[in-house]
Amino acid sequence: MSQALGGAVVSAVLVAAWLLGRRRPALIRSTDTAAVAALNRTQMALIATGGTGAASAQAGGAAAADSAEPSAGDPSDPELVLGWPLERPLDAPSRAALLRQLKADFTAAGTARRRALARCVAWGDRATLPLVQLGLRDADPVVAGLAARAMEAFRGRSQAAVAPQPPRLPRNVARTL
Repeated sequence: MSQALGGAVVSAVLVAAWLLGRRRPALIRSTDTAAVAALNRTQMALIATGGTGAASAQAGGAAAADSAEPSAGDPSDPELVLGWPLERPLDAPSRAALLRQLKADFTAAGTARRRALARCVAWGDRATLPLVQLGLRDADPVVAGLAARAMEAFRGRSQAAVAPQPPRLPRNVARTL
């Protein structure tokens, strides 16, 4: 009993020494949190007032530049986002070229990404499924809506039903005919 008690005391001392001797992460004292807090307050004030000031002028200019593109932003109608009907590729090289173009447009931001997803909706091919799945997780609600619309074509069974095979004979049956 005294050995167990001695072992418990020694282990408690070791644990206490380890806990007290650990390095604690030093707080960064060079960061000026007052400036960060002031910036957060001004941004929250801009959001609350509807965006007046220099930041809203920049955002308004960006919105005007986006509205000059032929995107309406209605995820229910890809024709409005595209502005023209999509020509479906008939042969393998044109299909591969369209897929490359869609991937390149999807990696871009803004209107090009919306246009890429609208083309995926209009095309409706299974090859666009990876882009559609990425679009579902996109931060832009128009892109996410277009991706959800494109995903509707892929819901349900992915293959035709296979005819059921006849049941196998039991193992102990002789297979002679």
